[in-house]
Amino acid sequence: MINFAISLRYNSNKNIMKKTFKFISIIISILTISCVQTDDFDIPKYEIEESNISTTTNIKSIKNALEQSDEKIYTFNKNDDAIIGGYVISSDEAGNFYKTLIMQDHFENPTAGIEIMIDQKALYTKYNFGRKLYIKLAGLSMMYEKGRYKLGYLLKNKVGIIPASMLDRSIIRSTETADIIPMKLEIDEFSNEMIGTYVQIENVQFKKDEIGRTFAGDPFDEFNGERVLEQCSSKWGVVLSTSTYSDFKSNLISDKTGIITAVLTKDYYGEKFVLSLNDPTGVDLIESERCDPDYLNCDGSLESEQKIIFYEDFDTMKNTKDLGGMGWSNINVNFGNGKFKKRSKNGNVYMQVSAYNSEENYMEVWLISPKINLENSSNEVLTFKTRSTFETGTILTVWVSTDFNDNIQNATWRQLDVSISKGSKGSENSEFVSSGKVSLDCLQGNIQIAFKYQGSDPDKTTTYDIDHVLIQGK
Repeated sequence: MINFAISLRYNSNKNIMKKTFKFISIIISILTISCVQTDDFDIPKYEIEESNISTTTNIKSIKNALEQSDEKIYTFNKNDDAIIGGYVISSDEAGNFYKTLIMQDHFENPTAGIEIMIDQKALYTKYNFGRKLYIKLAGLSMMYEKGRYKLGYLLKNKVGIIPASMLDRSIIRSTETADIIPMKLEIDEFSNEMIGTYVQIENVQFKKDEIGRTFAGDPFDEFNGERVLEQCSSKWGVVLSTSTYSDFKSNLISDKTGIITAVLTKDYYGEKFVLSLNDPTGVDLIESERCDPDYLNCDGSLESEQKIIFYEDFDTMKNTKDLGGMGWSNINVNFGNGKFKKRSKNGNVYMQVSAYNSEENYMEVWLISPKINLENSSNEVLTFKTRSTFETGTILTVWVSTDFNDNIQNATWRQLDVSISKGSKGSENSEFVSSGKVSLDCLQGNIQIAFKYQGSDPDKTTTYDIDHVLIQGK
């Protein structure tokens, strides 16, 4: 009996051990399979059925409702049955959008767009580009802030992000994913009504001084990198804004021309139009021939030993009126009040210009040097320094003339290929930037250098400081 009991206990324990071993083996197999390295990642599939739902209003109408209310925030009643529809035109897959969904009213020829703030990341996995959505407005709030209409959830008298728990109740996905057809526009056709729509700009290039920079990975980039695009046909410019958190922030700026397809929006301050890419494929610059201005191109040496022919640091000035006595011309083409003005800081005097608060829709001002004689010299080289603040785009250019005689329109001007300072959004830029060396060796006789400022209040108001205008030569 004792031997039988021992044998029974042994066999029982043996069976338990076998089962335990088998269970452990299964667990190890599962863990081994789950740890297999793979580069494949499948975006989750959200199986949905088309709901029997239809729109009762549209994006443009709810924008009008906000304006008519004269309220900063418009909140839809919890029992409101208002529903808008539209198509997703933004994607956060490449990191250039964050907890934000941009939706326009039609997949082609849109008339309005809106920004939806959502407390969720990786929105592209559920609200993919081109997806048709229905938004139930009940309980949501809308505001107009810094040039953009935003839809979200009211929290403590402020419109914030829609909580994740409310998404499926407020945002309904259609089974339709449309091919979004971007609206082809000229830069000078941009309007506030088109904010939040998907646009395409043809025949564009990055400005010459942007080439070689990254989209948003340079040391001076904070939060967003802003790079200026210009359209060859009209010479109008617009900023391409890229998040410093985007996957493509370190991509280099192209030197070619072509097409840009992006979301049209406003900058952080709501002061100017900007374009925001979903990903780098929105940049299709493939044409080698650029459309840069016809810069003066002299072949003189920039490195030879030289003496000063002309120098102005403005330090002897007591007030702006002194410019005339020094031989400088300070001309507002449209006879407005905006002009270059004498400024000083820490004992340094310089000339400053800005369209801010000028109330001039188009402000064109020229600061023109006295006549400078190059007859008895050679290998002349120009340099100067600029500093910009309250940056809203590069709107300062530099020109030279050999026949200016009080009338700007009647003179022949050649643009100079120079570097102009790029400033911050505020006043914290303290460094003057060199223009680089520009050869004037191919010019003879008397010349005059001109700083041309083209601004508009309130859109293009970059402030520029100019100092240390120097020409050297043999």
